[in-house]
Amino acid sequence: MRHRIVRLLLLAATTLSLATLTGCNLISLDSFLFRGAKVVDFKLTEGARVEMTIENRSLFKVTIVGGELAAYNGTKPLGEIYLKSPIVLPRKSTTTVTLDVGLRFSSPMAALGALGAVTSSPDKVTVSGYGEGKVWLFHKRFERRDVPLSKFIAIFGDVSNYIK
Repeated sequence: MRHRIVRLLLLAATTLSLATLTGCNLISLDSFLFRGAKVVDFKLTEGARVEMTIENRSLFKVTIVGGELAAYNGTKPLGEIYLKSPIVLPRKSTTTVTLDVGLRFSSPMAALGALGAVTSSPDKVTVSGYGEGKVWLFHKRFERRDVPLSKFIAIFGDVSNYIK
């Protein structure tokens, strides 16, 4: 009887270990398509609300649990944008979600410098950061470095349209 219990525990531990190792491959960036985005509200001191339509082509419900993007003008940091609360993407569906994002600047002057760089010379601005998703108990982090701001403008439109 003891041997059966030990074998069962070893089988469970092995299965869990294999699931953990393969769990990292449950989702990939290819599983998601961005169908559109619209900034609903933008306040420099509070952040923004963005409606984003995303297609989740994976077989799993994915929860985006965190994310942060830092903008740089050359090597000079301009500020950071971060996800305030998780969002859920149902499996095999196209969903419009509202992202609440916060903004961090080291000072009010840094905020003005960031706005100036983004609106007057976006070709010099790059973005680096990560997004973290969760399927069941498995977490996966996607990181990108030095992405030109022009790629984000192609998705969201010109940033100066949201500044009032």
